[in-house]
Amino acid sequence: MITVQLESDGVDLPTIDGNWISGICENILTDHHHSEAALTIVFSTDTKLRKLKKEYFDKDVLTDTISFNLEEKGEAIDGEIYISLERVAENAKTFEQDFDIECKRVIVHSVLHLLGFDDQNSKDKTKMTQLEDFYLSSTISVDQI
Repeated sequence: MITVQLESDGVDLPTIDGNWISGICENILTDHHHSEAALTIVFSTDTKLRKLKKEYFDKDVLTDTISFNLEEKGEAIDGEIYISLERVAENAKTFEQDFDIECKRVIVHSVLHLLGFDDQNSKDKTKMTQLEDFYLSSTISVDQI
């Protein structure tokens, strides 16, 4: 069973349908062979994520999302995802994107990080962007990526 819990830390929850969020998380996880998982998505602020980034990654920077893997090796995925709605709003303006679409992209991106995908180099970033596009549009097969 895959469970997704939505929480708010100092912000209103986004208007994105909670069923869509649960469904997309489940689709991503099952596509990557995970039938058991517990995810908590915490919508928060720049201040909170900056503090987490500094505390856990020793980087004093703004970020739109941080994903924490909490499971032990070989166990079902147990993850916490923190999303700064302030960063999402700023990114939406920068990329001339609708806020909800940008927020959905960040949710997908965060779940991919929990699965071990990375975006530290251009090849990996391209792969993640392709997967994000796939899950946001569902017009191509995941096997084609």
